[in-house]
Amino acid sequence: MNCLSRYSLVFLTLLSYQLLTAQSKDLFFENYTSQNGLSQNSCFAITQDAAGFMWFGTQDGLNRYDGKQFKVFLPQHPTGKKLPSNYITSLFFDTYEKLLWVGTIRGACIYHPEKDALIKISELYPAASPLETVPIKTIVSFKAHEYWFITYNKGLLQLNTRTGTLQTFFNNAATNAGVSSIVLHKGKILVSVSQHLFHLIPEKENYQIQPLLPQHAFPEIKTLFSYDSTLWIGTLTAGCYYITEPVTDAANIHLFKATSSGVGSFARDAAGNLWIGTRGDGIIQYNPHSGAIQTARHNKYDNRTPGKNFVLNLFLDRQRLMWCGLSGGGIAKYDPLKYQFSSLSNEPLNTASLPDNMVFTLFKTKDGHHFIGTQNKGLIKWEVDSSRFHSYPGIARFGAANNTVYSIAEDDDRNLWIASWGGLMQLDNQYQQFRYFEEKNLLTTKKLYTVHKLKYADSLFITGENGPVFFSLKEKRWYSCKDTLLQSYAYIGRYTYEDESKNLWICTEGGGLIKYDYVRGKFKVIESVKKLAAYTRYLLRDGTLFWLATDNGIVVYDFEKEKVKKHISINQANASNVCYAIQKDSSGLFWVSTNTGLYRINPANYVMQHYDQDNGLSFLEYNTACTLTETDGSFLFGGVGGITQFKPSLLKENTFSPDPLITAILVNGIPWTLNKAPSQINTLTLNHHQNSITIQFAVNNFSNHNKNQFAYRLQGLNDSWVNYKNNNTASYNSLPPGRYHFQLQSANSDGKWSNGTTMLAIIIQPPWWQTWWFRIGVLLIVAGITFWIIRKRIGNIRYKAALKQKITETEMMALRAQMNPHFIFNCINSIDALIQSNDKYHATVYLNKFAKLLRNILDSSKQHTVTLAKDLDTLQLYIDLEKLRYENKFTATIQADELLLQDDYKVPPLIVQPYVENAILHGLKNRLDNKGTLLIKVSKFPGYIEYIIEDNGVGRQAQKPTSMNGNSYGMQMSQDRVRFFNKEANASVVVTDLKENGIATGTKIQVRLNIQ
Repeated sequence: MNCLSRYSLVFLTLLSYQLLTAQSKDLFFENYTSQNGLSQNSCFAITQDAAGFMWFGTQDGLNRYDGKQFKVFLPQHPTGKKLPSNYITSLFFDTYEKLLWVGTIRGACIYHPEKDALIKISELYPAASPLETVPIKTIVSFKAHEYWFITYNKGLLQLNTRTGTLQTFFNNAATNAGVSSIVLHKGKILVSVSQHLFHLIPEKENYQIQPLLPQHAFPEIKTLFSYDSTLWIGTLTAGCYYITEPVTDAANIHLFKATSSGVGSFARDAAGNLWIGTRGDGIIQYNPHSGAIQTARHNKYDNRTPGKNFVLNLFLDRQRLMWCGLSGGGIAKYDPLKYQFSSLSNEPLNTASLPDNMVFTLFKTKDGHHFIGTQNKGLIKWEVDSSRFHSYPGIARFGAANNTVYSIAEDDDRNLWIASWGGLMQLDNQYQQFRYFEEKNLLTTKKLYTVHKLKYADSLFITGENGPVFFSLKEKRWYSCKDTLLQSYAYIGRYTYEDESKNLWICTEGGGLIKYDYVRGKFKVIESVKKLAAYTRYLLRDGTLFWLATDNGIVVYDFEKEKVKKHISINQANASNVCYAIQKDSSGLFWVSTNTGLYRINPANYVMQHYDQDNGLSFLEYNTACTLTETDGSFLFGGVGGITQFKPSLLKENTFSPDPLITAILVNGIPWTLNKAPSQINTLTLNHHQNSITIQFAVNNFSNHNKNQFAYRLQGLNDSWVNYKNNNTASYNSLPPGRYHFQLQSANSDGKWSNGTTMLAIIIQPPWWQTWWFRIGVLLIVAGITFWIIRKRIGNIRYKAALKQKITETEMMALRAQMNPHFIFNCINSIDALIQSNDKYHATVYLNKFAKLLRNILDSSKQHTVTLAKDLDTLQLYIDLEKLRYENKFTATIQADELLLQDDYKVPPLIVQPYVENAILHGLKNRLDNKGTLLIKVSKFPGYIEYIIEDNGVGRQAQKPTSMNGNSYGMQMSQDRVRFFNKEANASVVVTDLKENGIATGTKIQVRLNIQ
């Protein structure tokens, strides 16, 4: 090759590189720092576990991220006490064993996801216990059961968990601190040690070390990466190299010239791009196939750039997001779905940027030129291809108000007509000069909002703060409108659309949608629209429908049927519902600019998709009727932050929607631990005091994660789903005992719900007094008590019946005793004797008393009780008869408390008659003299009446046994009657033998009857 050819090749190579570099554009990121909960801002290691959690190893702590918060593990905390050090250097998740290996500057440990806890390596692999104290740089594995550990001072270690062996490589004074990286490339394990490469060749259960490119020394190697058939080598300070196949040929070593700074990490994204993390020069995205390069460097004025330029680690997650660990800058996340909207805005340090962020109108001429109307910089011409902007400072000579441009129109001669706050201006297409048409005596020519070139007339229709007006293009004259409806009601036109019937449809502030027949000069307010929205800002025709952007959402109006077809609220009642402009894309979907970003509406079902700053919009608030459609289908919307530009067909949807996970359970405000991860708990069993439950959850969907949604319900309490948008906490207080099922679903940023439902069974056990066994026991006890009561009742009834029968029998016996035939016979004989002796008086008295006694006895036999007074009267008759019978052999006295006689005290009839009879027949009758005395005393005591029957007869001992038989029968019968009446076990009867000097002097009987 001659010299000219060599120079030509060098020139072409440099030119190609410059072209590639010139075509590059910035990559935008989301940054996470200690302000977001990261434990420290230097991230050395990144990985993702099987559940989707992101793990970050920093200089001060291990972090787990779930899209909502960072959970930090530190040695000084209970959750991280098994960390050998807070300085995390390496993370590796073993997809075979589902374990997370953690390397630190003082050793390694393992995080067990199912237990949600850190454990020592020796707890699972005793042979690997030396790793717990060895400083670790890197942990990797290329096949099951085999792990490689790059250490700071012990060379390279290889652990085989199947054989339980731990082997050492490069462990000599020259190499033990120089091992920097290990990679599997094309089935070969390659290792970098300082400036050289080595090949580890398998040999039975061991590996043989073989130098690779032994004659070539690289700058000090930092990292290795395998990309297809190319081996990439990042050096500590001198950029990076790549080696094509065969890697054993030094001629295939190439220097990558895109960066000259050190390279600390590589990664490959889902599109096949190679990501290069530099040590001070930011991030490079390189497409090895096309040669295209994109760069990302820190810009302190743009928070979408990486937080720092020193990159420590790169990692591609399962969602195809790229995570970048930075030195001092935390973590930068690249989400290809986030920044899909381009923006044009004013950048203070970039004089070539958009001159003014407040954009009022966008206009494209018939020959394809773009113009922008702004608030402060007047009319701006925009060269789209070169992204250049040209201002027209000459407008200012007409007045400062003319720099506020609201609307632009083009006439048939391709002249531009500009409606400004200062009035109407013309930009001559041929001479590119401005002309100002001022009419001082006509208010409608000032403070203009819209200008519209009539399709069927050579005039402009203009609206403004003071009403509508016409301007003749031919005569260059102003003409007032015939109907003054807009002026009369102060309706302000903001947008004008002309149909094929020469009608103008004016979107107004105050009057809603107004139809104007400018030929007849008639205005008509569309009342059905005005009822819904008096402020209408934009109109997009779709067949026979007008899609109207209003201050109360979207109103779809059928102008042929003259009725509203649909009213669409874009936000809830307490949020802004203002819509500014509408466009329809090639898929038939409608796009609406609002105060809260952009909305996409599907007219088939009116389902909306919201786009805001989480989707990459640089601002949220747009302006009235400020929109434009490009020929390629791209849309432009102008607002308070410049211009948003995008092509709907190129927007990518988020199709990734994993099932949510439960991340924490709090019972009565205290974290619930079961030596397992909350997501692994299927059933939660609690007692009745543990009835206040808080469940925290997350979904490991990190694309636009702030727009993830959650829906949950607690079956058994409420079957209705609760959707609290991005809120990730559910709380239930004072749950009653029972069985519940907590069900959880999630949706991604595009509203796609997860296929599965996360479930947690909750059992709140009842208190012991509400348990089934207690209820059965109580039932048995109640049944037993009921049985006992019933049995007792039956026994009482039987007892009472028996008692009643006994009382009846006793009374009958008493009656028979009182009606003793011997007594009756003796009484009749005595009466007969008196009659025989012709003692008629005494016979009559005796007979009367005998008859009265019999009548009283017969009357008493019908009753269980009689009054005490009547009973004593009957007793007195009996005594009188006995006295007559025994010819006054004794005297008898009855003493009773007057109170007892006057009151209605009840006693059994002749209850003491047997005792009186016994005293007469066996005591007094047998005295040798006629000095016998019988005292019957009745007294009242608290609760009872006491009878005392006292005689001075011969006493009981003087009686012969044979003479006492009848007496004993009568005495026993009386005691039974007393016992039954008092309802007592032993009768309250006391018999006392009276004696004097050992000689019987009579008998005293005490009888007590309970007062009833």
